[in-house]
Amino acid sequence: MEIDTFPAMPENIWLDIFGYLTLTEKAKVASTCRIWHRILSDPSLYTHITLDGMEFNTLVQCMRQLCRLAPRIKSFRISHCFSHFISKTTVPVQNTSIMHHFPQQPGMHSLYSHITSFTLPRRREEYRKLGFTLHQDFSRALVRLMEQGQDTIKRLEIQDNFLDLEMTELIFCIVRHGRHLEYLLYDGNHDGGFVAPEVVSAITAACPNIQSFRGQHAISDTVLRRMMTGWEDLKSVTLAPYQSPTMGTKEVSQEGLWSLLECGKVESLELLDLACVTNENIRNMMLRVKHMEATSMVGLGLGHDRPLPLSPLGGSHPFAHLAARFPSLSPTEESSLSFPEVRPLPGASVRHLTLTKYTSTPLTLPGFVALLKLFPNLQTLKYSTNFFTYDRHFQSLTKEIYEEEIRMVERMVQAELLDRMSPSPASSPVPLPPQMEQQNQFPFSPTSNWRGEWDKPITEEQRLRAGTMRSA
Repeated sequence: MEIDTFPAMPENIWLDIFGYLTLTEKAKVASTCRIWHRILSDPSLYTHITLDGMEFNTLVQCMRQLCRLAPRIKSFRISHCFSHFISKTTVPVQNTSIMHHFPQQPGMHSLYSHITSFTLPRRREEYRKLGFTLHQDFSRALVRLMEQGQDTIKRLEIQDNFLDLEMTELIFCIVRHGRHLEYLLYDGNHDGGFVAPEVVSAITAACPNIQSFRGQHAISDTVLRRMMTGWEDLKSVTLAPYQSPTMGTKEVSQEGLWSLLECGKVESLELLDLACVTNENIRNMMLRVKHMEATSMVGLGLGHDRPLPLSPLGGSHPFAHLAARFPSLSPTEESSLSFPEVRPLPGASVRHLTLTKYTSTPLTLPGFVALLKLFPNLQTLKYSTNFFTYDRHFQSLTKEIYEEEIRMVERMVQAELLDRMSPSPASSPVPLPPQMEQQNQFPFSPTSNWRGEWDKPITEEQRLRAGTMRSA
């Protein structure tokens, strides 16, 4: 069918239709005719950008095209992009021992290492020697895109790419143009995330509206405190170990994690291989919560059920019945200040929890029992590990013992989640709809909200530590 035979429609309808197309489909449709090319040049069609599975050169070209459209981006995602050049490039490394033994054979004087294994200055120099400029091109395009959308962009996701993004100006773009960001994800990009605590601190100061900060970054106790004070609306965060150039492996301590739980605002939490997450530490935090609950105003019956503030005159005062006519004598917000503010107990705000255990001490049944008590409102729980983790930390462990432990944990967690989901007369006096009662349908089930992944593949770090001594 020829384009001219299409019925005439207002452009706003065409914009609604073209809004369902992907970025690649929009590029193809734009070449159909002049009218569609003009309509598809409207910046309003490019508020949510997803660039997925592209080679580095194609990615940069798409970003340049987007710059010409001057979009006001609201969300920007780059995922699963790659570079054949970077993945295949190796760099010669001189080996002095070989030079000493074979001085007459220069061809044997070098070994080869992948270009991404070198330090940042060395990589920069090698890319310059090889004439590889895509990192600079990517940086220019990204700076321009985020500058154009700096008043609108709220979501940035950079995930599962192999582009050596440490060579780009990504961090500068976030700090310079990401003031309105609410969701920031940078993870799985074949690097160590934001590897310096100073970088995370700079992002905290430059992006005050962050609600979700995901990815394995350099977060210490000091940085975590800055995040909690700087990001008042923080609801989701990832905590994981990181490599410090001077001090080795660093991570958030038990007290740092406790302070995060104590702030009472984080709803989604990822704890990736933290050494402070152990049976004993979880139990200690759970006991601290119980102690706070026993000594708090809630424990005394003065929490959410406390009476409304009375008039300053008191109920027995002869003029108490006239208090409503005079604002100064009526109950006010200030009069309620005599009651201490009831804050949520540590851990009560967490609804979604992800735990991984590969190199740090794993959890056993008592740890899971304490975990569910520490997080009484938990809705989803994911735990990932493998037999190698348990075998390295527990002597004389067999597959049979490991599988029996799995069965006990699975039964306990599912029973606890089912008990929490099941409506009780005290908590839910309104009966369920007949169709839900007949089919026994609940908003979620323990099997869908608990996922135990006990046979994950051995990680590279586990292989590197395979020769170390067992922990006590």
